Amino acid sequence: MKRIGKRALDASPHGLMRLYCRILLSAGAAVFILHGVIGFLTNFGDKYGPVLIGMDAVLLLLGFMSNELVINAQLQKNRRPRGWLLVFVGLYLILLTSETGGLASPFFMLLLVTCVFAALIMPGLATVLLTATLAAAHAAAAWLVPNGILRDGWEGVMSAVQSGRQMHLEEVTAIAMNSAFLFLGAYIAFRLSADFRTKVHTLTDHATRDPLTHLPNRRGFTEKMRHEISRAERYAWPIAILMIDLDHFKRINDEHGHAFGDEVLAAASQILRDTVGPVDHLARVGGEEFAVAAVAADPNHGAELAQRILRRFREYTWGELKPELRVTCSIGVAALDTSRASNNPDASLSKLLDDADRALYIVKEGGRDNYHIAESGEAPVLRTTNTQVRS
Repeated sequence: MKRIGKRALDASPHGLMRLYCRILLSAGAAVFILHGVIGFLTNFGDKYGPVLIGMDAVLLLLGFMSNELVINAQLQKNRRPRGWLLVFVGLYLILLTSETGGLASPFFMLLLVTCVFAALIMPGLATVLLTATLAAAHAAAAWLVPNGILRDGWEGVMSAVQSGRQMHLEEVTAIAMNSAFLFLGAYIAFRLSADFRTKVHTLTDHATRDPLTHLPNRRGFTEKMRHEISRAERYAWPIAILMIDLDHFKRINDEHGHAFGDEVLAAASQILRDTVGPVDHLARVGGEEFAVAAVAADPNHGAELAQRILRRFREYTWGELKPELRVTCSIGVAALDTSRASNNPDASLSKLLDDADRALYIVKEGGRDNYHIAESGEAPVLRTTNTQVRS
């Protein structure tokens, strides 16, 4: 979310759609008032004046209804806004353009704004189709009803179709330039939007992914697990959490250096990738600590997975990294109690991680290179800043 002056600009698709609706509302209100004042001063020069003001009022009402639809859509479902609303508004703006000067109408700017916002919130192919549709409709209106359908009537439209109305060079040039402006505005907006989304994705990836192992970090793991726990409590799906800590990793760093320690961490992460299931979530949540979330898995599955991980660490050829090197791990296992849904994913996740951490501490105290499943009656973990206890 960017800040412009004292106001915050929501750059999400729904935020941009709300901004478009506010622009539509403001422009519709301004034109409505302007036409009303001019019409009053000129005593509505002809019978067309009230009709034009009525069309302005429809545009104002359309902007208000669009804004309400976007707000309701965001409250109900957080998904990308539909493009049909922009198509409908764009076609109505083409009608207004035809009635207020044709190719020279000021409403063409709102039509251009519609294509620009479509490029900001819609995929590339959908943007091209919408822009092409509006450009074709705009050209057809300029050819069939150059003076407006309310003035020419359907007879004028049918006459233009049957006679194949010849357009002047100036008209053809104006149509070509207007269509080019629509595509150019949409293209520039789409490129800016694509660059913005790429930067946001990159920053988000850096904030939630460990650069060494390319696994999700603690933040990324926590964000993903909030959704998983919420869904698990809703559908009573069991989840097992495994906290995995490399044994005596500080000694490896002290004896062989941190660069070699990074090699060990990379090898350990690859072992875990090859061992955990494809639907399980693996992350590096600390210096030498990893976490695995086995979704739809009971404590027995957690125990089986812990046994497989221990076996793979013991069988791995660590000697290829350094002769006589041996790396083991300790694992704490905890299972989500779906019979006691808290309706608070953060609290459930915190308790689950604490239980797994408590089980891991018990393994550390018992000699390492093993696993333990947390029980509800076990004593809490004694927190300490001594790295030797958890190294």
